[in-house]
Amino acid sequence: MMPSPTGVPAPPPGPGVVTPFAAPPRDRDLRGLWIGLGVGGLVLVLCCVGGVLGGGFLLNGLEGVARSQLVSVVDTYLTAMRAADYEAARGQLCPEQQRSHPVAWYEEHYRGSEVTDFTVDKNDVDVNRVQVPATVKRRGQGESLMTFTMLQQTTRWVICGGVD
Repeated sequence: MMPSPTGVPAPPPGPGVVTPFAAPPRDRDLRGLWIGLGVGGLVLVLCCVGGVLGGGFLLNGLEGVARSQLVSVVDTYLTAMRAADYEAARGQLCPEQQRSHPVAWYEEHYRGSEVTDFTVDKNDVDVNRVQVPATVKRRGQGESLMTFTMLQQTTRWVICGGVD
C-alpha cells in the first residue's frame, strides 16, 4: 500500500470499507436546543424589563433629590430672612439677583415688615419649571405666596427669581 501524496494513508481496499466519521454525529432530538433558546430568551426579556424599571426608579429618585435640594436652598434663604441676616440670604441668590439686591435693598424693603414665619412644602415644588412656592408671613402684611425660580449654578442651586 502506497501512501498518498498528502501523507495520509489511503483507505484499505475491499468491499464495505467506510471512512470513520465522514460527518460528525448529529443529535436528532432538538428539544434541548429549543429549551436552551427559550431560557436564553427569557433571561434577555427579564434583563430588558429590569433595565427599564431600574431606569424609572433612578429618574424618580433623582427627582426626589432635586426637590430636596431646591427646598433646602429656599428654606436657608427664608431662615436668614427671618433672622434679618440679609448677607446670608444674599448668599443663596444668583449673581444677577445679588447685583440688583444689595443688603441696603433688604434693609429698606423689609423694614417694619420682617419675615416672621414661612412654610415650604416639598410636594409643591415644580421640578420641570424649577420653581419653589413658599407661604411667607410678614409683620404687618399677613401671609403671602412667594414663588422662587431656581437656577443650577455649577454644583449648587441658587434663587434667581421671585425675590421681589
